[in-house]
Amino acid sequence: MDLMETQTKAVGAGRPRQMLEDERRRQLITAAAELFLHKGYHATTMDDVARCAGMSKKTVYQVFSAKSELLDALLSDWLAPVTIPVESDGRPPREVLTEVLSRIINFALAERQVLMTRLLIAETPYSEEIAAALDRQGCGRGMGALEQWLASQAALGSLKIDDPDEVSNMLFFTAAGDVLMGLLLRTRAQPTVEEVNARVERTVANFFHAQQFI
Repeated sequence: MDLMETQTKAVGAGRPRQMLEDERRRQLITAAAELFLHKGYHATTMDDVARCAGMSKKTVYQVFSAKSELLDALLSDWLAPVTIPVESDGRPPREVLTEVLSRIINFALAERQVLMTRLLIAETPYSEEIAAALDRQGCGRGMGALEQWLASQAALGSLKIDDPDEVSNMLFFTAAGDVLMGLLLRTRAQPTVEEVNARVERTVANFFHAQQFI
């Protein structure tokens, strides 16, 4: 057998194992999400995750060395939609902002995300692990895609903004703060996508109207 054939077989043999690792990782993150949401982060053990995922505890630790590492992976997946880089593609800033804010708010108000937010609110004050994991994800430090886009627009002179992180929060909570609070407290029904988008359009319109007077 020549070297090329050996290498080809080695690569072919390696691919299924890599796919299996990816599948295991995804399966464990899914199991952890279900358990965290129903039992809480602290009440969930790695044994619980192993049983829920249908794996041995040894296999779980081969993928994630600790529960905190599993939480990191879960939060990274959970926050992915708000970290996707914003592509302006030559469009007017108002159009881009409307699209991005709609995407972020529809994601944040989805039922599963509200459940996760409720969990974090309940457990973070009593958990250094959760607080540290959120910090590693850049939460509250202007690391989201919207903050970065606002900063880039301010640098270009397209928008008059002193603090992109503050403006990002103001836009989000103006458009969705009362809705999110109602969902967290279970005092209001889930809004439709159309309702959310209409609120976003009004928020963005008011924002650009205010830009004219800065």
